[in-house]
Amino acid sequence: MSGKAGVDDLVGWRMRALGLDGTVPGAAPGDGSGPERVRAVADHLLALQGQDWHGSRWALGVRAPGTTDDDVLAAFDSGSLVRSWPMRGTIHVLAAEDIGWMQAAMGHRVLSGAAKRRQQLGLDDDTLARMTEVAIERLTGGRSLSRDELAAAWSEAGIGDPEKGVGPWRYHVIWWLCQNGVAVAGPVRDGTAGAGSGVPEPRLVLAEEWIAAPRRLDGDEALAELAHRFARGRGPVQERDLAWWTGLTLREVRRGIAAAEADGRIAPIEVEGARYWADPELLAGPSAVPGAALLLPGFDEHLLGYTDRSAMLAPEHFELVVPGRNGMFRATVVERGRAVGVWLRTPRARRVLVEALPFPGETLDLERLRGPAEAWGAFRGVEIELGA
Repeated sequence: MSGKAGVDDLVGWRMRALGLDGTVPGAAPGDGSGPERVRAVADHLLALQGQDWHGSRWALGVRAPGTTDDDVLAAFDSGSLVRSWPMRGTIHVLAAEDIGWMQAAMGHRVLSGAAKRRQQLGLDDDTLARMTEVAIERLTGGRSLSRDELAAAWSEAGIGDPEKGVGPWRYHVIWWLCQNGVAVAGPVRDGTAGAGSGVPEPRLVLAEEWIAAPRRLDGDEALAELAHRFARGRGPVQERDLAWWTGLTLREVRRGIAAAEADGRIAPIEVEGARYWADPELLAGPSAVPGAALLLPGFDEHLLGYTDRSAMLAPEHFELVVPGRNGMFRATVVERGRAVGVWLRTPRARRVLVEALPFPGETLDLERLRGPAEAWGAFRGVEIELGA
């Protein structure tokens, strides 16, 4: 291995890899337009959790200081970013050119169970084929549909129950269309909608029409790219982190790590006796933990990127972030690289109340949080009031 390090080094390197110190290449103020800087963040992280549509936009914005919600929406509208299911059956936000090769590398792990799920839903192959045909017909020619509009198109075609429409088939078939690269969620606006909490989710379009320049990777080349890009955006990481994040087997993950290590794109490092991998440039740089406080969205890769989150979140506080361990991650307050509380947003008549709630045994200095809270307000285009 290239060296040894402690937990504090691990946290410091990870904060830099995650772009939470404001140093994502191409994302700093002056590096380009707002949409270009937002896209640089998505490229750096490879993909970021997207089930919380509003939170995922802030996950991009917090890593590209000075950008706005409108910049994020413009990146979607331009075709630079998409929202889809690259792996694990979980929706993510990512650069448009990456979705195809990622699905080709990882889709087999989730698509293998699709037939059984359709059987459970009572959805036969002929109906699936008809729903696919209707979707392609309605989207062809550069048209877009919301999920509701696509469901209405299916009902108009006589598919499903006359009273209840396609019911439980809706989510599965939209996922199936996207997971198979037929459709993707791309544009958000029609030129009239503005940013804010009421922004609708990206609309469905045909992937082959929307994605102008898809990348082509397969085999060990794709596995090596996964290992490199994941380690670059989250490292140092362990092989089990990559296996969990991708949904691939350890055997596949080890092939990718070996290939990426062989060409020098990742390097090993020992932390507390365990083996990790990271970008060599990261390991050559400082490992001191950034001192700035942060307000991160729920489902941020700061926690979601790892199987063992104890370096970033004390295990006894896990249920305060994920109440009842129900899979719903709350927005976190981060100090010195570690989650020390959660934060809430409550709209009021003329501003939004931002409240920070520390974990037991932790204290929060509201003045240290004023800058991060105002940055969130500027991103959203709202005035904020800070409280505890």
